[in-house]
Amino acid sequence: MKSLLSKAAGLALAALVCVGVLQAQSFESAHWKATTEMSGGPQGDMKTESEVWMKDKKMRAKTQAMGMNMNVVKAGDSIYQWQEGQTTGMKLPANMRRRGGQSLDYVNKMADVRAKGKKIGAETVDGHSCEVFENNESSQERGGTTKQTYWLARDLKDFPVKVVTETGGMKLTTLNHDVELNAAVPDSLLTPPDSVKFQDMSEMMKGMPAQRQN
Repeated sequence: MKSLLSKAAGLALAALVCVGVLQAQSFESAHWKATTEMSGGPQGDMKTESEVWMKDKKMRAKTQAMGMNMNVVKAGDSIYQWQEGQTTGMKLPANMRRRGGQSLDYVNKMADVRAKGKKIGAETVDGHSCEVFENNESSQERGGTTKQTYWLARDLKDFPVKVVTETGGMKLTTLNHDVELNAAVPDSLLTPPDSVKFQDMSEMMKGMPAQRQN
């Protein structure tokens, strides 16, 4: 059961992949749905469906994975994660690194992509005309290179309707749809529930090698 929870939680966190991109684009708020597929991972192929809300540099993701409903709230420097209906959860640092050296905090990510990345073409995704940017990141600490490709919808103010991350034989593909910019997002959605007791994992994770935080 712990292994299943770990897998589901990992893809629930994948819903955060676009949040900082939106923050960097100065959207006041947004609401969208996402389909995320992982292939070639150490725990096998997986697929999740998520619904995401973002406002004022806070976010909430509700994700269905492996028959479980996972919740993630990012507020300030912390990420709160719990399974629907459970009374316990985990509190993690927002800047933690997951497998592939990808930060879960994507603040200013789009600025980096435009400054350091390369425009490789234009495509239409789900009816949206997109500019396609590729950005490669390497790290001696974690080893290897992470290739990230973004499809930025022109009619949605560069909202990334598709994001592909490839590293070490693993591929993570996120397709975003039903995008609503400047959406009305209740503050209650962006606050960890009082009914859940969160275990702070920060100290334990400080002693873990970066590549094992997954």
